[in-house]
Amino acid sequence: MNTDEVVQKVKELIGEGNFEKAKQFLEEHKDEIGEQYEKIKGMIPDVDTGGFTDKVKGFFKK
Repeated sequence: MNTDEVVQKVKELIGEGNFEKAKQFLEEHKDEIGEQYEKIKGMIPDVDTGGFTDKVKGFFKK
């Protein structure tokens, strides 16, 4: 895959809310994209789904 294809796939995964899959996909293709890796990695939100779930549960227990 070229850099544009990797970026497009990462954008699609982010758009679907699959942040972990986007991170995994990017990690698998980091050698192919070289210097762009860090820039693209910055596009992916760092979402801790476990922590978020706990916060939501805690909110409703109040």
